[in-house]
Amino acid sequence: MSEHALHLNPQQIAELSLVDLAYQVLRTTNKPYHFRDLMAELARLKGLTEEQVNEVIARLYTEINIDGRFVCIGSNVWGLKRWYPTDKAAPEKAATGKKFVRKDMDDDDDFYDEEDDSFEEEADEDDSFGDYSADEEDDLDADAEDGDDEAAADEDFEEDEIEESDEEEDLDSYDEEEDEF
Repeated sequence: MSEHALHLNPQQIAELSLVDLAYQVLRTTNKPYHFRDLMAELARLKGLTEEQVNEVIARLYTEINIDGRFVCIGSNVWGLKRWYPTDKAAPEKAATGKKFVRKDMDDDDDFYDEEDDSFEEEADEDDSFGDYSADEEDDLDADAEDGDDEAAADEDFEEDEIEESDEEEDLDSYDEEEDEF
């Protein structure tokens, strides 16, 4: 490719940065380049020595990666992003296969054990619970009377709690009065 194909004179080529010159080369030729071939073309156009190429090759590669005008097609082949539309959404695939239906919907059967039926036997033992004697009823009444003493102690405890909460409210109101000053 020659300078004339780029429609640039040697002075304009010297003034362009390598990344801008790479853009001009790709735009003019309208074909993707392998990075090494693109670098060789830029070195030829700019008149760079092998040593100068080694100094700028990494920087140019980084700039091409960052610049939004370029796109790597694969295998280090570079083209212009405008050649490859990326904004189009991919067409949605239509569902063509059968839906997956689970054959055994009840996994709980796998863990069923006949010994778990023992609850029926326990229920039979509990049926005798309703049969108790008058002596047992007297014992229950005596226990209930003992419970009255406990209920009185509970009432005293509740009164103590109420008094303590009243004292806390008084302290809270005292703190609020101090905050006002």
